[in-house]
Amino acid sequence: MQADRPPRIAITGSASVGKTTLVNALGSRLGLPLVPEETREHVVRTGKRLEQLPVPERAKALRELWAVRRQREEEQREGFVADNCLADFAAYALQHGCAELVPELLEGSAAAVRSYDAVFVLPWGVIPYERDGVRGDSATDELRYQLVLESLLRRSVPASRLHFVPDSLTTVEERVRFCQERLGYPGAGRRGGFVSLVGAGPGDPGLLTVRAKALLQEAEVVAYDALIPPAVLAEIGPRAERILVGHRNQGATQAGYRLHPAVLELARAGRHVVRLKQGDPFIFGRGGEEAEELLEAGIPYEVVPGVSAALGAAAYAGIPLTHREHASDVSFVTGHDIEGPRSHTCWEKLGAAGGTLVLFMATRKLEANLARLVECGRAPQTPAAYIAAATTPEQLVVVGTLETLAAQVRERNALGPPALVVVGEVVRLRERLAWFERHARGSGT
Repeated sequence: MQADRPPRIAITGSASVGKTTLVNALGSRLGLPLVPEETREHVVRTGKRLEQLPVPERAKALRELWAVRRQREEEQREGFVADNCLADFAAYALQHGCAELVPELLEGSAAAVRSYDAVFVLPWGVIPYERDGVRGDSATDELRYQLVLESLLRRSVPASRLHFVPDSLTTVEERVRFCQERLGYPGAGRRGGFVSLVGAGPGDPGLLTVRAKALLQEAEVVAYDALIPPAVLAEIGPRAERILVGHRNQGATQAGYRLHPAVLELARAGRHVVRLKQGDPFIFGRGGEEAEELLEAGIPYEVVPGVSAALGAAAYAGIPLTHREHASDVSFVTGHDIEGPRSHTCWEKLGAAGGTLVLFMATRKLEANLARLVECGRAPQTPAAYIAAATTPEQLVVVGTLETLAAQVRERNALGPPALVVVGEVVRLRERLAWFERHARGSGT
């Protein structure tokens, strides 16, 4: 690989071998832009796979997609990680019986693939074949494609630049490390030393993002908040080390640090640490503070958004945060400290406003928070809802008003995290839209 410029890297192989996942992870780790797979874009755009087109149209589509790929790679002068490679277009033509109509693809791809600094070929059959409507229906056809592609690459790419990822490497982290080690430029071969700030969502493991779930499976270490429910922790891969680092009833300031020392120590030791945070890292999750500390420590990191607790709780409680007849704006605020010199909340504006208000971390000072809103101008009869253990089977919703809600929560003995409060006219819609409880009772109406 040439050390005087960023690398041009291609990840290839047949369908359903994990190319796109590896491209995203490697690009993130190396800080390189991505070049997407044009054939997948074509299928998504047109609704038809290449083999479903008449032969002349297949050839025409491949010729057009080839031109798009060539242009995209030429424009990325700062290096890239590509999903598939230029040799794939020759393999497509051979696989789909139109090679004689596009001889320039066979001739051009042999020369074009020599421009890559590295081509990584993922093994066929290691990951279960998934039919998603974009991939072909036949796994056997994909094996044939893999063999054709590998033959083309061996004939065109210098052996020093062609790397076959071993069958034994099945996790994304293992594959990323293999690629880094083979690239061999400064910093590429180091092991780990990376932190993923990951949002765990509000509680239902089904609301984890695809990226979050993949990281939980591949991470070496998962450092998680105390409020992460067991159902989400069950998504962590069996080989990962688990460390409880979250705070209950105290902030990071009181604990004396922004990012837990164990996370810094493990990252400095070269480990890939997933810092798993309830909800979304950048919405009252202290993710910004932790990212700042990682930056100051020189540790590379990424931020993986999660479904915010406010969005999850409101949706599962049947309370739309905005509604054309009730509220056109929504404010997220913390109820952890309702006053004092460190508070950034303007309660007077919140009291005078008429939109929806979501209070995070409001349980310890619930009565004081609601009273402060009334003092600052909100009507005592304003509807309010207390939502605990949102999106989980234990979800509890207590509905009242600013004047009555605190007492109702005490009567239900429901005070305690994780919980938040929704204030505003939209709360009135819950009686009609409380779908989650109806589903739990086995009724969809």
